[in-house]
Amino acid sequence: MELLTSFNIKNTADNIEVMPKACNTLNRYYKSGISPLGAAKPHSVAPLFDADISRAISLLSRFNNAVFISESQNQGEPGILIETAHRFCHDKSGQNLRKAFQLDAKQFIKASGDQPEAFFNELFSALEQDKDNLLLVITSLEEFAADAQLLKLLQNVIKKGSVPILGMVSLEGFRQLEKNPDIAGYLQFVLVQKSTGVQKRNKSVLIIGATSLLGSAVYELFSREYKLVRGTGFSKAGLLGFDRLDVNSEEEIRKYFSDYPGFDIVVYVSGEADADAAEKERGRAKALNADAVSLIAKHAKNCKFVYISSEYVFDGSKGPYGSYSKAEPLNYYGQSKLEGEKNSLKYFPGALVVRLGALYGYNGPHDKKTSVTKLIAALDMPEPLKADNVQVKHPILLEDAASTILKLLDYAAAGIYQTNGPEGLNKKEMAEKIAAVREQLYGCKFTYPVAGVEQAAIAAKPLNTHMVNVDTPRPFDEGIRFMLLKMKSTQKER
Repeated sequence: MELLTSFNIKNTADNIEVMPKACNTLNRYYKSGISPLGAAKPHSVAPLFDADISRAISLLSRFNNAVFISESQNQGEPGILIETAHRFCHDKSGQNLRKAFQLDAKQFIKASGDQPEAFFNELFSALEQDKDNLLLVITSLEEFAADAQLLKLLQNVIKKGSVPILGMVSLEGFRQLEKNPDIAGYLQFVLVQKSTGVQKRNKSVLIIGATSLLGSAVYELFSREYKLVRGTGFSKAGLLGFDRLDVNSEEEIRKYFSDYPGFDIVVYVSGEADADAAEKERGRAKALNADAVSLIAKHAKNCKFVYISSEYVFDGSKGPYGSYSKAEPLNYYGQSKLEGEKNSLKYFPGALVVRLGALYGYNGPHDKKTSVTKLIAALDMPEPLKADNVQVKHPILLEDAASTILKLLDYAAAGIYQTNGPEGLNKKEMAEKIAAVREQLYGCKFTYPVAGVEQAAIAAKPLNTHMVNVDTPRPFDEGIRFMLLKMKSTQKER
């Protein structure tokens, strides 16, 4: 390939020296912002970032792109790009699998003059000729968002997935890209962890709804990360060791915040999460998902309020959806969550709303049943399995959802952010993936057919609520593997 063979590369201990050959066409590439990426230095990246690097490599391998989001690109995080590129381009023995080249977006746009589209197409046509032997690293990816035509061209490259791309944007840059969900929805973003500088964050946190499926996972993570964490529940509060609080009672809310004043962070995970139940009991759904926020706002003063919302605020007809996309819920559950979002942003300055995809995971035997746990149970039955093959979900593991909430708080994020699984799957496809992972782990093969059937429901369900991710969770098969191993480990402990 012309572009790659145009460089005479000499490896040194700390860097790569590049000497372009005397060729006008190739020099044009070199002067336009393309250059070999520097070599990784030993211990150049803190261990804190290992999880982010591993996830980025997994996403690169699966979807051919990964983009880091950092608060600032001038605080050392670019070292993550170099380290990730180094690990992706080498096998475990250190053998070089491919070469990494860096494209400086600002320099590229400046050098392209009055023909950026032609220059862009020329460059990527050259890259695609040797796509299996390179990694393209793009800094300041959001710079492309300033030019609609360049953005469209980049979108085509990303959706085609032919050239592996590793990028980085600031959080503000992510917001710019998110306004173009047709490209942002196909990028796999990884929100870089921030170092707190202390063992535990010196803040007090209240988890309202700590007995819920997600609430339990958030409580478990936050208890390790924050100095003081309390949790509330309702029907299962005593059983699970949490404070009892009826969020429909203003008197109970007033008394609770009088007894425990001054929380720095209040996370509202309570509410009605069953769309069919919400359709049948609209008053109850409204009280739990929307009105309770207004009541809490009267008595929880000067706190960072976090409201957990849902993908169901969208109608599922024209995704991917950014946080700026118009919310048009099909059912009452989605309407009540949208009203809860509005109340949160209205009554709590700097509120954080986090929209999540379909949750799955395992905390313990008191968990509420989910689509995934029902499918796991069905795979234990000696009979064919029937599962919906119409509605497409983007499932997200509990631990990944909790981690994203934690990181958004570390970034002092405000407004609406979203995270859901990177794959769109119907229940039939989920069942097939679960069966495959179970067979790999335990050798238990599901020998009966998995039939696709349209599932009847009380509430109208959106067809496909694919959302733009601020922090892409692990793919479904990896999450299921984690969940099944956790279930087996927990059951052994009991």
